[in-house]
Amino acid sequence: MARIVPELKHDHLELKHILEEVRRQGIGTQAGRQTLLTARDRFIRHIQREDEAFYPDYRRLARRDPLRAATADRFAEEMHQLGAAILAFFDKYKDGGEGMAFAIDFGRISAQLQSRLHKEEAILYARYEEMAAGEAA
Repeated sequence: MARIVPELKHDHLELKHILEEVRRQGIGTQAGRQTLLTARDRFIRHIQREDEAFYPDYRRLARRDPLRAATADRFAEEMHQLGAAILAFFDKYKDGGEGMAFAIDFGRISAQLQSRLHKEEAILYARYEEMAAGEAA
């Protein structure tokens, strides 16, 4: 299961690139709207992969460490809340939208997502890799 972290980090990088394309293309273009739908699909697949593979294994590894187990629970709950906001953003603009409103909403959602991705990699994934290495030793 240790291969999951590089895959999740790759998802992050891919999602960042896709969102940059959305920003560049703009919501007023068909290409921008299509790229936004691609971003939505990638985001959903990433969350599913975390929910189905990463978090169960993290919790298994953390079963003897309540603080680390609580970290997984906190991150999962935060993503549940943030994920709802991100999906609402995707759904709001799937058919286009006004440029300035989109730019404001896009900037807000992008900043929140970038912050979240950074925290996952710096804290959650790092702790997972530490526990997985300890188990392998």
